[in-house]
Amino acid sequence: MRKFIAKTLAAFRNDQKGSLAVEAVFAVPMLFWAATATFTFYDAFKAQNTTYRANYTISDMLSRETDPIDLDYLNGIHKVFRYMTHTGVENSWIRVSVVVCTSACDDENNRVLEWDWSKGVNGARDLEAADLTFYRTKIPLMATGNRLILVETLREYHAPFANALVSFADRDLVSHVVTRPRFAPHLCWETCVTAGAGADGDDNV
Repeated sequence: MRKFIAKTLAAFRNDQKGSLAVEAVFAVPMLFWAATATFTFYDAFKAQNTTYRANYTISDMLSRETDPIDLDYLNGIHKVFRYMTHTGVENSWIRVSVVVCTSACDDENNRVLEWDWSKGVNGARDLEAADLTFYRTKIPLMATGNRLILVETLREYHAPFANALVSFADRDLVSHVVTRPRFAPHLCWETCVTAGAGADGDDNV
């Protein structure tokens, strides 16, 4: 009896026969998960990268402006953003804000920041003084009286394979880019005087 059991176990151990259909039941779900997950994560990172590239382009445009901008201008750069990111009107927005440091500007924790102005289009609300608590860490150090341009964009992202295997939910891709005005003391909203202005930007009207 022992010899029979040993012989049977040895035969089972050495048996290399199998069924391709059974192996496929185990392998196909894993291959499907790997393919869809790889494509989904690649597409998500690509969308995020495109969002930042579009924001950098818009920020560079705004940093070169020497004339005041208005709502029509913001709607125009929103169209540029939508074109570069292949998004629709209903699932994206853009907001431009100008921030100034008024005192203790060399102390990141105690510096006093204020909004010169903040305007959003396509559903983005204008920022208020209370919002500076959140944005303080996103704004780099600057000299007293200097101004920086903060450009924010949002686009909705829908994963191409949002199935149970990948488990990658839809989300909003938000980008923040801060730039310094290049050819004018600061970026003005609708009206300001830039001729002969000093570096501290005390030329607002």
